[in-house]
Amino acid sequence: MKKILLLTVGLIVSIPGLAQKRTVLIGGNIEFRKDDHTQFINGTSVTNGKSRSTNLSPYLGYQFGEKLTAGVTLSTLATSQENTTEHYTGGADVLTSKSVSKSKSLAVGPFIRYTEQLSDIFSVFGQLEGLYLNGKNNIALQSGYPGTQPQQITSEVSTTGIRLRLFPAVFVNVKNNFGLNLSIGGIEYQKSGIKDADNKPSYLTVSFGKSASIGISKNF
Repeated sequence: MKKILLLTVGLIVSIPGLAQKRTVLIGGNIEFRKDDHTQFINGTSVTNGKSRSTNLSPYLGYQFGEKLTAGVTLSTLATSQENTTEHYTGGADVLTSKSVSKSKSLAVGPFIRYTEQLSDIFSVFGQLEGLYLNGKNNIALQSGYPGTQPQQITSEVSTTGIRLRLFPAVFVNVKNNFGLNLSIGGIEYQKSGIKDADNKPSYLTVSFGKSASIGISKNF
């Protein structure tokens, strides 16, 4: 986490020589994401899964010239994921297993934004974020055959990790550089898992059309 904060400071202090127009950027976004999927495995099982997440992200940046902004963002992320799998064993009975995971995490790190102005009202920008994650994950596992009492296991673990995120967005200038930020997804790499664990799973996610983000920002 210290490395990320030092990187943020470095980004802010290393570019002022290029500055033409120095302004402070303050804003925040709220993002909703959903994903539903079905997976078949060799004709022996089928998994139906769904996930939902909400992300609230205030940020503070410094704009160097007309196009480049760097700063730091803070995110609170709440995620729920549910997977139900039916295992076909060749008999009449089907073994059903279900996993429900709910997590809350706090993320902090630097961002870099590159902006192209299309008109007095509309601009487009691309933003790259590098975040350190810290949170908790509650997991419930349940399995059993029809007509029997299912077995259930629950656990809670602390998690840590990193997330790299790149996304495009549109800025709509309402008045005097105060406006709306609109985005429909991006590309995200995340590596996270149980705290202090040596091996942590990593994920690469493309969320175009699966997420929607709206926010406000103001240049001072």
